Amino acid sequence: MIRAQKFYKTLPSKITQAEQAWLASQPQPNKPQARFIEHPPDGSEAQRLLGGALQAKYEFVDDEDLPNGETR
Repeated sequence: MIRAQKFYKTLPSKITQAEQAWLASQPQPNKPQARFIEHPPDGSEAQRLLGGALQAKYEFVDDEDLPNGETR
């Protein structure tokens, strides 16, 4: 009886610890890498005051790069 009480009293913390250990062991997904490109001004009055155009590009990870044939 006392063993069962102790078991059920410590069970939530054991589950939380096991879940955190499992999450830590999982591979982190590859996130897209952002590249920011600043183009030189084209000589117009607005770009002379504000600067050239800005461009953002993202390099996504191909599904072929995932281990063990995983998909997203």
